[in-house]
Amino acid sequence: MRLLKKNTVLMILFQLIISYTTVFAETAPASVPNYPIVQNSYFTDDSGNILMFINVLGEVNHPGQIVVRENADFATLFSLTGGLKPTANLKKVLISRQNPEDNGNQVYKINLKNFYGEGDRSSFIALKPNDTIIIPENKGLNLASISRIAAVFLSGVSIYKIVSK
Repeated sequence: MRLLKKNTVLMILFQLIISYTTVFAETAPASVPNYPIVQNSYFTDDSGNILMFINVLGEVNHPGQIVVRENADFATLFSLTGGLKPTANLKKVLISRQNPEDNGNQVYKINLKNFYGEGDRSSFIALKPNDTIIIPENKGLNLASISRIAAVFLSGVSIYKIVSK
């Protein structure tokens, strides 16, 4: 009886591992092929997926160059870069193109706050190979900056009281 339970548990664990690796293989980040790649063009992986390089800079946890599928959106980009930092300014995200569009635009400013608040994707533009997404820091007052200002002010008051005695 005990051997039967042990075999059942082992079988269930084995099935979980197989299902986990299958799911992981389908959602794993794209890999770069073994042939030379031009940075500003699309390329394919061994499975035929169309891929591209995207640069993500600024207020993300792991900035840098990533490989994404052709129709990747901002949620995918931020997931692959470890998410946004709390200091990210979502209202002024910049997308810089290596080469200007037909209309002459090379830099786009988009508001991702609407996307995160309401799911509104109307300000999105299609990403192209070697685009650089820049997430600026929010320069407004937040709890951390208010506490720094208060600490400096209170230190100044303390020093004044000590000196004036």
